[in-house]
Amino acid sequence: MMQLYALRRCVLLAFLLLLTSFSCDKGDAIIVPEQGFDWPDNERPYWPTTGWESAFPESKGIDLQKLNVAHDFAQNDELMRALLVVKEGYLVDEKYYREGGPDASTNLWSVTKSVASAVLGIAKEEGAFSSTDQLMGELLPDYPEFNDISLHHALTHTTGLHWNEEGPGWVAWVFSDDWVAAALERGQNHPAGKRFYYSSGNSQFLTALIYYRTGQGPGILAKEKLFDPMGIDFNPLSTPHDYTTWNDYMIPLPQSWQQSPRGIEIGGFGLFLTARDMAKIGYLYLNQGRWEDRYLINPDWIKKSLKDHETNIYGQYSYGYHWWLTNLAGEAAFLASGFGGQIIGVVPALDLVVVLKYEAENPRHPK
Repeated sequence: MMQLYALRRCVLLAFLLLLTSFSCDKGDAIIVPEQGFDWPDNERPYWPTTGWESAFPESKGIDLQKLNVAHDFAQNDELMRALLVVKEGYLVDEKYYREGGPDASTNLWSVTKSVASAVLGIAKEEGAFSSTDQLMGELLPDYPEFNDISLHHALTHTTGLHWNEEGPGWVAWVFSDDWVAAALERGQNHPAGKRFYYSSGNSQFLTALIYYRTGQGPGILAKEKLFDPMGIDFNPLSTPHDYTTWNDYMIPLPQSWQQSPRGIEIGGFGLFLTARDMAKIGYLYLNQGRWEDRYLINPDWIKKSLKDHETNIYGQYSYGYHWWLTNLAGEAAFLASGFGGQIIGVVPALDLVVVLKYEAENPRHPK
């Protein structure tokens, strides 16, 4: 997933960083400073709750010539749908392509994982769990098959779960009745904590934990504690859709969150938002969980989520709590990344948020 689209995203992000030097060489060092990111001041002149204020790119130090190169690159990519740049809290660039538009709500695919992590942090404040070191079997006692798997393992994709993100096995999982049980039935290839292996099953463990430990769906919790305060028009589903084929999951929805057959929001994909909504999520994390005069997410959760718990992934990434960490043009950055090129990219030292949206062809149709 990350490898297939890394070069395309890397090149476009390079232009959008608008710096003088950038390399997409996998040999680049991963720079996540030991002391953490170089955060901007989160005392802001305004907050984009009711909408983004615009600014001329050059007023925020943006090189228009390089920005136009990025536009040309995006225009020539037939799958490109949206490109947004937020600098110092102001929308300095917003372009849509083909079927894209400011009101286009599309499946964010695995960007959903990062939002699920955010909602999990909110659930922690609601008393759903006390530590990520807790065993999943203790938190979800109806599933003793978790054995030695902890919440930390699920968040960092180190459960050891036997998994494949595509093909007939994937589709069989999607159309099983209980996604948690069906994931656990696959067993482990490795003991928990020994190896990173990307799995949407791990992400489903997170949303199931939220659902069972708070007594409300992740979508409801997200609407009340996250989306409404940020001015994101979001409506949780009251019942899961009756999907009969994998292609049904490709049907566009207004801002909402698809559910598994048991009515639990899907942890690994299925969140539908606009590009401007995505920028707000990136901006929330850029401000360490602060929005207006309060913190929607505990800054300690943000800090722990953006720690490089797993390193040297695909040669150029580290991984936090369902967020990717990397080096862009010599600056530490973090990304929410979804199939096909969906990106929320944040570079704290530059006070920068970049959003990319692509048309994602059916990613997991059985071959």
